Amino acid sequence: MQVREKNMLKTTKKAPFYGICTALVTPFSGGEIDYPALAGLIERQIAAGVTALVAAGTTGEAPALSEREKMALFSFVCERAAGRAAVIAGTGSPNIAKMLALSREAARIGCDGLLIVTPYYNKGTESGVREGYRRACEAGLPILLYNVPSRTGTDLSYRSVRLLSREPEIVGIKEASGGIARIARYLADGEVDLHVYTGCDNELLPTLALGGGGAVSVISNVFPAECVRLCRLFAEGRIAESREIALALEPLTRLLFSETNPAPVKSLLSSLGLCGGEMRLPFDEVSPPLAAALTAAYRETCLLLQKSGEKEERK
Repeated sequence: MQVREKNMLKTTKKAPFYGICTALVTPFSGGEIDYPALAGLIERQIAAGVTALVAAGTTGEAPALSEREKMALFSFVCERAAGRAAVIAGTGSPNIAKMLALSREAARIGCDGLLIVTPYYNKGTESGVREGYRRACEAGLPILLYNVPSRTGTDLSYRSVRLLSREPEIVGIKEASGGIARIARYLADGEVDLHVYTGCDNELLPTLALGGGGAVSVISNVFPAECVRLCRLFAEGRIAESREIALALEPLTRLLFSETNPAPVKSLLSSLGLCGGEMRLPFDEVSPPLAAALTAAYRETCLLLQKSGEKEERK
């Protein structure tokens, strides 16, 4: 997107992506990764114009994947993407030695970047968490910090973000603490030399408006083209039209997080015939009322987005 620099606050670092990075689900069949279904999901994302794909992130059920499966997943996504979209490998782990080994392997495979969540369960010291990130820089890939305290039990401190942003390889942060105020603070702080992305889909438009780079998105698994269009319209200064898309997506976004992600989005993708709904424990299928509500909300969202697209075509 040629106009992206106009809409991002100045940083010295190259952006790993602008707009939409889809946090891919990991489809399963019979307990194994369903690679034919995954290939279809990847092609759909790339055809829609997403600029990056996360493999083995939270939405990809990363904690339920073995190290062998993660490496195979990184290889497959890189091969299928074939340079048409950046591939960002989710390599975070509470075991720092495993995180470092997996990060090196992701670099060897040919991934374009790393998404590293704060070490969960261990609740490490601030200095220890920072040191883990610094050692990950040795893999030689651009790194996105990933702060999601509701899942990890650790909130990456503002001081740590500032200090880590001094590392050349640490280029951005996925902020999923659920507070747009923190994103605003990062973007207003001249000492936070990072591209800032939201991990909460309902914060995409506010993040763009503040000068952020976009979102690592869940709903783009379902509506990739529309999420890309939202970002394009915003970058072109067509704010009212981008807002219309954001508002159309909002009810479905809420439902996708009404039970723990990624169960709802997988359920909806399954109902659309895009992949199976199989999950790995401790996840289970969503409740029948939610499954029905997701299908109804999807249909309503399609109608709203169709009207939005018709308005755009008339201009």
